[in-house]
Amino acid sequence: MGLVYSKKNLVEASKLVIKESTTNHYFIKGIVGAGKTTLIKQICHELGVKETVNSPTFSIINEYKGKNKTIFHMDLFRLEDKKEIYNLGVLEYLDNDNLIIIEWPEILLNNFQCHYTLVEISYINSEKRKININNIIK
Repeated sequence: MGLVYSKKNLVEASKLVIKESTTNHYFIKGIVGAGKTTLIKQICHELGVKETVNSPTFSIINEYKGKNKTIFHMDLFRLEDKKEIYNLGVLEYLDNDNLIIIEWPEILLNNFQCHYTLVEISYINSEKRKININNIIK
């Protein structure tokens, strides 16, 4: 499932991710500046998060209270090897019913098997992006 969107219809894009996902693990991929965090902020808003949503680039994991569940937002960009996945307890987060949203999931995808919804953001131009959503069941 795909959609071309801009900031004007960001709500539509975030609702599509929520609707199309069959997992509690949203893995968001895209180049730097593609709008990963912007989309995640809107997804969190749609799920009832009232607090400010920021990229966890340095904290690596942020926790938010949604309307019906806790949301863990992770940024794995700075991780260099799979030992860090273990040390941070990322796999334990994936083993519960909370919603896990991960930016830069490549190190996880390259080293571990799990079910997830892959959301790929493609840069079209300064105003438009395209998302492709695929549920991966392993």
